[in-house]
Amino acid sequence: MNKFEFKKLILNAKYYTKYEPIFHTKTLDIFGYEALSKFDINENLISTEEIFRELHSSNELFFNLEKINKKRQIDSFILKGKLFLNFDADIVYTPEQEKYWAEFLLKYRSQIVIEITENGSDDEKSAVVMRNFASWLQKLNIDFALDDFAQEGSMFSFYIMSQSKYIKIDKSFLRMIDDNKNYIPYFEGLLKTINLNGQFSIIEGVETKEDYDLCKKMNADFIQGYYFKNQAVII
Repeated sequence: MNKFEFKKLILNAKYYTKYEPIFHTKTLDIFGYEALSKFDINENLISTEEIFRELHSSNELFFNLEKINKKRQIDSFILKGKLFLNFDADIVYTPEQEKYWAEFLLKYRSQIVIEITENGSDDEKSAVVMRNFASWLQKLNIDFALDDFAQEGSMFSFYIMSQSKYIKIDKSFLRMIDDNKNYIPYFEGLLKTINLNGQFSIIEGVETKEDYDLCKKMNADFIQGYYFKNQAVII
């Protein structure tokens, strides 16, 4: 697919948002929702992971698309609780982009949490871009979460981890424990470290009652996953 065809496909796709609930582990009260982007292309509702990977080669298109997406995600959010928004640091790269997003996000600062996601840059550039993005959010006093902690192939930054209010532990951690219970002490130690630093843990990928029971036993703050799929909302 050439760039013209890709741009046409993106701009003409039907857009949806799936609001996936995040629960207090002990009470199962809903704390907030993560806004997940979906596109309807060729009448199929699909994840946008691969599409956004391609968008890294066109910063202007990526930026303009996310301007539309984030406005829709916030405008459509009629549920109670915090709204977690996935943000790629590559769309907050130029001074003009920083100015736009600062003016936009500050209007909703008390309502939102920004999830810092991996971008498509090479490792060295990615580390610098993401660190700068975290510093920028901190200066604006906007809460943010380190997303996909412990995901295979993800970058680890003590700086970003230490500055994040929320640490989202990737679903691969629970799947690793399924295969080897000896990893449970790692899980327990990580949650304790997060707590001691005054931060909050969010465990992704809770798919079974056994997953939920473990998270509750380990005193995780929040949980998220397909075990609660019936409470997700698509708009």
